Amino acid sequence: MGPDGSPADVIFSYDGTGGAGGITADSACAKHTEQATLTKQPADIIWAIDTSGSMSDEAAAVQAGINTFSQQIVASGIDVHVVMLAGYPVCILTFCGPGICVPAPLGTGQCPGDTKLPNFFHHQSAVVNSVDAAVVLVNTFPVYRSMLRAGAAKHRVVVTDDDSRATGGSGNPGVYDNNPDRFIADYTALDPVLRDANGARIWHLSAIYSQTLCANAAAEGIVWRQIVDKTGGVHGDICGCTSPAACTQAFQGILNRLATAVISGAQIACQFPVPRPPQGIVDWSKVALEVTPSGGSPQNIGRVSGANDCANGGFYYDNPTNPTQIILCPSTCTAVKGMTNPKIDVLLGCLGS
Repeated sequence: MGPDGSPADVIFSYDGTGGAGGITADSACAKHTEQATLTKQPADIIWAIDTSGSMSDEAAAVQAGINTFSQQIVASGIDVHVVMLAGYPVCILTFCGPGICVPAPLGTGQCPGDTKLPNFFHHQSAVVNSVDAAVVLVNTFPVYRSMLRAGAAKHRVVVTDDDSRATGGSGNPGVYDNNPDRFIADYTALDPVLRDANGARIWHLSAIYSQTLCANAAAEGIVWRQIVDKTGGVHGDICGCTSPAACTQAFQGILNRLATAVISGAQIACQFPVPRPPQGIVDWSKVALEVTPSGGSPQNIGRVSGANDCANGGFYYDNPTNPTQIILCPSTCTAVKGMTNPKIDVLLGCLGS
């Protein structure tokens, strides 16, 4: 990391000059230099928005503010993917029911069909009713799974004036009726992309919900409060939506806090694409790393078999037999991020060398 806190350039230099692992000019596959950058991890954000009849002002406030929300995150240097689980507005004559149509630049603004890949996907048939946001998040996962990336920070945001309980509202909470722990466990179990190497949850859920049984609440969001607390998300209060103008203002403040949480939670990603030499076949057991801070001496970084073997630092591959990424262990990552303009030498050994 540079002195001003900006991401530092990491130079991949596998020039066969020797170094850790005993690789020499004769055994290195190629002589080549390539530059990469330590960047912030990307963010994948899934919105599940209740579009039942009482949610007109709230849905409009999300639609009005979501571009400012996403632009704040993009401006911080984070590559963001946004998924929208919400129905489109349904209009009959001059009356339009609640719904979301995302305008440009995040969406196309043309509805139905505001999806704008690769950064925005609106699952138009994933309609969220009063009490079933948890069910929709789980059941529609196979459809939006392709928008999720390994290594990305994962945020889910529920917007509702009801709860995941059988309150009499539309929809059915199913097995998540007053059961926050079941939802957290089931969602975490859906896919490895939602878990770390030890199987622990790596996603957060924020919610804009009724924090009290206020005048515009269908029900107090008791379950949503518990899920937000348990997953480390951001609480937003829907009770400020006393009028369309007040709702837009209240939501802008909440969306700003959500954007700040996404930005502040993004870590520098300490993983790099595996260099591909122009000649030779790499022996992945003979790859070695050296890291050299500006003006300092090179330090060897040893390879470990995987994330579970990082107790003493080092690096490992995303796939031991056919790697595409070199990943620094957490303690090594922290050390490298604390250096001034570090250079990483990646020395690749050839089969048969």
